[in-house]
Amino acid sequence: CVSVELHKGKKKGKKKIIKGAMTILCGLVHFVEHTLLALFVVAVVRAFITGGLKKAIRFVFVFFRDAIPGLNAILRAGISVGTTDAINKLVPDSKEADDGVDSSDIVRVTLPEVGISQEELLKEMEDLKSKDIDTDNGRLFAFVYTTHKDSHMKAILEAKTMYEDNYGMTEPHLQQFLHEAYSIFSHENALNPAAFPSLRKFERETVSMVAGMLHGDENVVGNMTSGGTESILMAIKAYRDLARSKNPNITKPQIVTSITVHPAFDKACSYFGVEIVHTPVSADYRADVRAMEKAITRNTILIVVSAPQYPHGIVDPVEEMGAIAEAYGIPMHVDACFGGFMLPWCEKLGRKIPVFDFRVPGVTSMTADIHKYGWGAKGSSVVLFRNKSIRKFMIFAYSEWPGGLFASPGMAGSRPGGLIAASWAALRSIGVSGFMEKARDLMETTDKIRAAVDAIEEIEVVGNPHMCALAIKSAKSSFNVYALADVLEDMGWRCERQQFPPCMHLSIMPHHTNVVDKFVVELSEAVKKVKDNNLPDTGVASMYGMVTKVPDSSI
Repeated sequence: CVSVELHKGKKKGKKKIIKGAMTILCGLVHFVEHTLLALFVVAVVRAFITGGLKKAIRFVFVFFRDAIPGLNAILRAGISVGTTDAINKLVPDSKEADDGVDSSDIVRVTLPEVGISQEELLKEMEDLKSKDIDTDNGRLFAFVYTTHKDSHMKAILEAKTMYEDNYGMTEPHLQQFLHEAYSIFSHENALNPAAFPSLRKFERETVSMVAGMLHGDENVVGNMTSGGTESILMAIKAYRDLARSKNPNITKPQIVTSITVHPAFDKACSYFGVEIVHTPVSADYRADVRAMEKAITRNTILIVVSAPQYPHGIVDPVEEMGAIAEAYGIPMHVDACFGGFMLPWCEKLGRKIPVFDFRVPGVTSMTADIHKYGWGAKGSSVVLFRNKSIRKFMIFAYSEWPGGLFASPGMAGSRPGGLIAASWAALRSIGVSGFMEKARDLMETTDKIRAAVDAIEEIEVVGNPHMCALAIKSAKSSFNVYALADVLEDMGWRCERQQFPPCMHLSIMPHHTNVVDKFVVELSEAVKKVKDNNLPDTGVASMYGMVTKVPDSSI
């Protein structure tokens, strides 16, 4: 009994010790708690005294953001979503509202059937400009570093006028009009169209007009870029990131295309860590459907075809490859940088043009250059996607920068407003009837050149071109087409030399309509000179001739 009582006494003693320790610990916790609360209140009061209510609220927000586990991650996710929403608002789609406009009132803008008068367009642009932030009054603290009032701007505009590209502008009044349109917005920056809503409107409507021209429905979206190469870069970037999201098991992504695709795709793949698989062309110089299908693997993230391919002006079998793309569940891009603004009008003129655009269900994106046969300012292009779910992978958004949210749809941050404005103005001023007239003139000029080539037995056209571009090659092994290019150059005609096969490239443009008769006469004379004198190639032609014979073309 005594031992039992002693044991009970020990247990009671331990309980008292534990209870005392807990009391002391709770007292310390309460002391620390009250001390921290007092310090927090002092800090809030100090923030309020030194910076007012805004600084006090900011202090409280930052404190709890860092103190509560998981809250920072939740906030980051919310900011990321907000950033994506921000970029969508920067360049809204046809169904999205412009500033202060009900989305139900927004409709897809199409090319006008008849071009709008230049006076009317300039007035509209001036009105829109007046609603943007004034870059001259000193109230803007970002985006714009020069203004119309700067003394050196006169020299800049004169230099631009002197060296700007006018290869498509045979009408001086149209060239001057686009120069004026560019100048009005030359200091505006599309980095943040929220500051310049006019640029937002111009880009949205330009994308809409191009999408309509290429038979895109109301879901087709896109953006303007600085040219075909950037459009292609952004397309490859989008599909790489789409593949990462949908098929994370693909660690070595590939695209499948033909050897005639534009080198900008090789450049894009080099930039973004994608392997490009080139396949041979058929006897008609179109992409070989069977070879391309055979090249598809589990790593294929994209199929690319051209409309047309640049070297020979021939449209790839888009419909056939579109069916294969659908069957394999692989996206397909149509590069229409060269012909996007010519093939639609050739088709309307009754020319036999293979279906190449969004009418093909397998087509998920397209590129088309406004600064080529769209007659816009250099450089301007459009990249289009069948829907937003693909386009979102093109967009870069970053929310961790101390400078605020940063979102960009293209490679560039700052984007010159003048180019966007001039492109919009070109499309609106030319209209469907203007594009049809230009296409008719260019195709008739092309027909004259093709007829002249057909009449000369030493040379022939490569394949069967679909638009106002063609390549000329030797019809006889004894005739040197590079020597022909040399002779023509001595006569004042510059034709690009090409290889595989050796040939000369001709892109027909408006200024050729006035000299085509002289060209076909001198082409015949040049062929005769090469033939009669058995001339070898020299200079640039000689270099190309060597390349075609060297096994390693990188030498």
